[in-house]
Amino acid sequence: MERLSLHQLVAITAQPEEMVEIAAKLDCPTVTLFAQHSKNSGAPYVESVERARALKAQADDLGVGVYSLEVFGLGPDGITDDLRTGLEVGGTLGAKRLTVVIGDDDLSRAQDTLAAFVPLAEAHGMSPHVEFHAFGKITTYPQLCDFLSGVDATTAISADVLHFYRNEGGIGSMSQPCAVPIGHAQLCDGPLERARDEWLFEAVNDRKIPGEGAFDLIGFLQALPGDVRIDVEVPTEPARFPNGTHYERCEAVMSAARRILNQAGVA
Repeated sequence: MERLSLHQLVAITAQPEEMVEIAAKLDCPTVTLFAQHSKNSGAPYVESVERARALKAQADDLGVGVYSLEVFGLGPDGITDDLRTGLEVGGTLGAKRLTVVIGDDDLSRAQDTLAAFVPLAEAHGMSPHVEFHAFGKITTYPQLCDFLSGVDATTAISADVLHFYRNEGGIGSMSQPCAVPIGHAQLCDGPLERARDEWLFEAVNDRKIPGEGAFDLIGFLQALPGDVRIDVEVPTEPARFPNGTHYERCEAVMSAARRILNQAGVA
């Protein structure tokens, strides 16, 4: 099984339809797309069921599946109409998973919202995974384990190697017991340290290609459950590919990611 999925942020301005075409050319069986507007990345997203229906037909013709959808933010307003539309889009696309981020400072209320959201996602054929990051109340893997242990629904954790390094200084906590499994992973590279005020820009615009940074990607990959598919999420600055096409960006990133998986013995 090809464990890698091509994430839309690799070619951040590409339309979802082009990402599907690129994945097919790269023999990558799945893509991860946006189904919600992202104010931070501005990435194009599948905004309607009608567009999703046409995209699904295109993807089926090319033999490419939609693995996961970004990014469903659960805030104090609860389950909004935009979130419900995103779930309908995901169901139409045949997506298998979706990313949830917690945007509510009231974590008890957030647990209740997530517990209500999970069955809605499952009704559309998708399993939610929750991501920790530096830009909310849940910033570390142990904190997310504790939070999810109080949710009355089946959930999973999204393990993004960048967030381990920025929020915890490394991947050491991956060896700690957690009652909630890792169900999704995101792969990139980067320097061991970066100025705090650059973290958001790095996350959505300036990650490094696997093998070009200092992260322990071998250890990260070997710590993941063997059945977890891995998003290759590597947005890069224009200077990295000054004359490169979307396809050339994706080809370089996917080739590097495949090399790292082979080195880790987890391909």
